[in-house]
Amino acid sequence: MKESDVFKYWKEKNRSVLEKCRGKLLAMTFSAGKDSSVCLYFLNEVKEEFDFSLEAFLVAYPHHRYTEEVTDKLRKYWASKDIPLTVEIPEEPDSAMENQANPCRPCQNIRKKMLPTIFSYIKRPVSDVVIISGHSLWDIAAYSLNRQLAEQLAEIDENNETATEKRLLEISQRFYPFFVMPEGYSVFRPLLHMNQPEIHRFRSENSIPVIEEGCRYSVWRPKNGLSAFFERFGYSFSYEKVFSFAEKNLGIIPLEKITKISSGEYLGKHF
Repeated sequence: MKESDVFKYWKEKNRSVLEKCRGKLLAMTFSAGKDSSVCLYFLNEVKEEFDFSLEAFLVAYPHHRYTEEVTDKLRKYWASKDIPLTVEIPEEPDSAMENQANPCRPCQNIRKKMLPTIFSYIKRPVSDVVIISGHSLWDIAAYSLNRQLAEQLAEIDENNETATEKRLLEISQRFYPFFVMPEGYSVFRPLLHMNQPEIHRFRSENSIPVIEEGCRYSVWRPKNGLSAFFERFGYSFSYEKVFSFAEKNLGIIPLEKITKISSGEYLGKHF
């Protein structure tokens, strides 16, 4: 797919949701990875057409990835596009991840704990806020396979959260492109119809800066290994097929149950 076609495809897939964002503030939970950077770029390209404002929020953890030099570079680039980038630096040291059965879990918990602070920076009614995440189609395909393997084929010990109900809730909410929570804010995942190669190619062709420093614990993230597998064999997915598979085989939690979760619990534990 050509660069111009990638953007056009993304825009058409998300048009109905973008219309719902008129007059809103879109708050991007930004990691500076390739997916979230392209997501922020896409949204910036259409913010005037759909009449919304846009800000980005980065939790700079683990510290070995998000140095002051890196965050300053990111701030300057996005400021050049009139996008404010707020950087939150957790107090916890990187050593919190050491000697853990899965070092990614404390990292994720630290980042989630800081998510509700987004609202302290936003001077708008909560009902005017749309929280954005950059999860892609390959993310939910990888979650599906990982969950299926854990449930059907693997012997999971009690310390592994892969097949737990808590993990199922966390996975389930990422399958829904748009929904409104009880407090009135919305959640929007604009890349759920996009395969990773087209996202990354667009990023490269447009020289969008991303964080280059790899995480020393990245091998613990199953989706990274599965993404490499998908790419090697040239797999391309459709959102409808992946969602249908997850619905039938994983029993993902219905949206009406997810949208009853309170803000503190949802953002701090499940987002």
